[in-house]
Amino acid sequence: MIMEHMEQLLQNSKRIAIRLRLNVLNSPFVRDVVVLTLANGVTAVLSFVQGVLVARWLGPELYGVAALIMSVPSLVYTLFDARSAEASVKYLSEFHARGEREQVLAMCKLGYVVDSAIAALAFLVVAVSAGWAAANIVQRADLVPLIIVYAAAFLPRALVGTSYAVLATLGRFSLISLIDTLASVLRIGLVLGLVMAGGQVAGVVWGNALAMVATGLLYGAAGYALSRRTWNGSWLRGDWRTLKGRRREIAAFLAYNDLNALLGVIPKQLDVVILGYFRNPTEVGYYKLAKSLTGVVGYVVGPLQSVVYPELARFWGVGDTVALWRKVRKLALQVGLPLASATLAGVALMPLVLPMLVGETYRQAVPAAQLLMVGSAVWLGLFWLRPVFFAQGRLGVWARISAIVVVLSVVGLLTIVPRWGYLGLSVWLMLMNMLGHAIGLWLIRWGLDNNG
Repeated sequence: MIMEHMEQLLQNSKRIAIRLRLNVLNSPFVRDVVVLTLANGVTAVLSFVQGVLVARWLGPELYGVAALIMSVPSLVYTLFDARSAEASVKYLSEFHARGEREQVLAMCKLGYVVDSAIAALAFLVVAVSAGWAAANIVQRADLVPLIIVYAAAFLPRALVGTSYAVLATLGRFSLISLIDTLASVLRIGLVLGLVMAGGQVAGVVWGNALAMVATGLLYGAAGYALSRRTWNGSWLRGDWRTLKGRRREIAAFLAYNDLNALLGVIPKQLDVVILGYFRNPTEVGYYKLAKSLTGVVGYVVGPLQSVVYPELARFWGVGDTVALWRKVRKLALQVGLPLASATLAGVALMPLVLPMLVGETYRQAVPAAQLLMVGSAVWLGLFWLRPVFFAQGRLGVWARISAIVVVLSVVGLLTIVPRWGYLGLSVWLMLMNMLGHAIGLWLIRWGLDNNG
């Protein structure tokens, strides 16, 4: 009798375990994260292969020149970028949840207009300053046309931000994954094909520029078709007057987003430009390779934040703070911590893997890659910090954190880079990464304590 009861209990336990496993696998969060992560995994692999092959074919110096050419327009664009996609996701999620169709279309129109204006302004600035940048940063005065070509690609790319927000709001993460995968395949095909055909630096720039144009057009078409079908109208006819009562709030969100984008320039773009100005393209080649390899972590962070942010915004929008903080705890312990631990384990493998992939000429990039990998592990482990602040509308707090990091980073860039080059830059950026996340974590911990 006892054995029969134990056997029955065991069978019941197995059935419960199977149900739980199926529920986890079928949950929207896991499904969406898996879809985006798979697409980003494909993108990461293709980017990795592209980076390795291009680095081998060009060598450290020309690889650095190509990086500098693309960094100049990217830096200018980031200076002006308001990142309206962040605001679009937040307010589209709220308006859609409440069935406010007119407000949704108006918000879409606002996002597209802001992004297009920023792209146009950035292009004009690059066109005017391209001569100086080519002579003083790239250190090749004959490459002005390539800088302008890459800057022009940001014009159609302006369609990506708001279109992505529309797809994310409606939970079309599989479509996002498809577009990103197609764009990645197109990019690697163009870049490798043009470089193999003898294009060298020009092939890298033209390949990336054409891929950016295609990405903007694909996102723009998908976003327009889906928004028109879902909300029974074109965003082109959206009426901004329907946002009355929320316009000041939205403008403040966009303003803080613009400030956050400006403050985020240093760790994302200015590092390469400053290194090229004070040192030489060869050191840029070492640093760019290290940054590209460790930047693969971003292909994991991106899907996680993309799925988490709309959900947290909905919790906050309807006033369910208990659910929000419960979700935050779960993300921190069950997702962030294991991923960060796995990333740190990869630091020890870098001296073996990097030279094997790109050759002994890049061995000097190993220490920089290890240092940046540690910073990437921190970013991955605390991926949920930024979505929490943005979902709550606490962009001012996030901007202050960024400002502290930026002030210290500027001091480091101007004093450390001229003397210690790319290695000093890698150490400093790793420390700044840790500092910014530590401050954010402390503030979130305070929020958890005060919200149960």
